[in-house]
Amino acid sequence: MTEQTLDQALTLTNDGEGGLVADLTTGFSNAPRSWPGEKGAPFGGLMSALAVRAPRQALEIAQPLRTVSIQFLIGARFEPLTLNSEKLRGGRSAVYTSVRAGQGDRLAMSAQVTFGSAGDGPEVRAAAIVPPPLEDQQLTPMGDGFAPHFLRHVEHRFVGGIQLFGKNSTDRMRVWMRTVDGRPLDEARLAFLLDATFPVYWTMLPPPPAVSATADLRYDFFGPVPEDAAPDGWTYFEFVSRDSHAGWTVEDATAWAQDGRPLAVGRQLRKVMASRAA
Repeated sequence: MTEQTLDQALTLTNDGEGGLVADLTTGFSNAPRSWPGEKGAPFGGLMSALAVRAPRQALEIAQPLRTVSIQFLIGARFEPLTLNSEKLRGGRSAVYTSVRAGQGDRLAMSAQVTFGSAGDGPEVRAAAIVPPPLEDQQLTPMGDGFAPHFLRHVEHRFVGGIQLFGKNSTDRMRVWMRTVDGRPLDEARLAFLLDATFPVYWTMLPPPPAVSATADLRYDFFGPVPEDAAPDGWTYFEFVSRDSHAGWTVEDATAWAQDGRPLAVGRQLRKVMASRAA
């Protein structure tokens, strides 16, 4: 069977009852490639992108995406996923929506998605930066041992190379990323990429890596993704570890266009899985 492309994975079809259906396949599994894809669950970045697309398509929303806040209730299975969107309140300036995604009676994900038009207001913009030059960073593919299946859909250029397992002396990780199709960045691809790497604490602590699962994920977009932000897909990200203890971790992310314009920020809460005794 031919592996899904990202565009195919993000395609939503009508179920005839007001919902939209996504076809989830193991090519986007978060399980290590050394394991069968069925041992994992669909990658959180893909689920986030679907949570963004569902209300825009189902409710025919035109306003720019502002916020998506997601609770991952249980790992979805690799079978069709139904997403039901509801407009909670909305008009020309802002639309508030709710998305529930599940398989039969099994609810896997709940999301709140806010869309909002531009308007008059104070101008205190987030600061632009000068990203490390893309051409100075080498492509840094991850080995098949622990890299998850979904990373086949992502290209990485880690600044300074991959610094796993105690090699990173800071609390942050810097990387250029794009989807392998090389398509221009859009809101769905940005939602996908904001979760498309390993936790920062993996670079700060010795092996073996502590496995974790995302409980809550939130993105705030600074407006529509500009058409010239990343015409070849390459986007600059910085991930920062805020806290890791007592079985929970909090990490933040920021995304910038190729010219250093800030695009979005994210925050992720992960629950660290208890290690099994040998």
